[in-house]
Amino acid sequence: MLETIRPVRFCMGMAILLVFIVQWHWTYALSPDDKEDAYEFNRQGMIAMSQAEFEEAISDFQKAASIKEDYQILGRPLIYTPVFMTGWASEKIGRTDEACRAFRRYLQIALMAPAEKTKVDHARDYTTQHCQ
Repeated sequence: MLETIRPVRFCMGMAILLVFIVQWHWTYALSPDDKEDAYEFNRQGMIAMSQAEFEEAISDFQKAASIKEDYQILGRPLIYTPVFMTGWASEKIGRTDEACRAFRRYLQIALMAPAEKTKVDHARDYTTQHCQ
């Protein structure tokens, strides 16, 4: 029995370490310019979303997410995250597969950092009802 516990503890420890390394990288390794770019793409996506320009919104959110998936940057309040918004915009235009991928990724991110319960609930409900 003890022989199986040690490898499990080791794997759990390595997984926790990996989470901290990834979180540190996304928090501190980006330059201020990268953070500004991510924030601006996300802001443009929010504007496109408010104008029901969902294709453009998805493009902007994906650009922001390629720089930083989820963030509170430069002392600014958290705007809807680009990964969540990619899912929501995809949902609005019936792109179920894309929405499922984005919402699943968002749920993974939400495990590592505080997230709004309503967003987590929406992503979880959508993936439960629409994703295989």
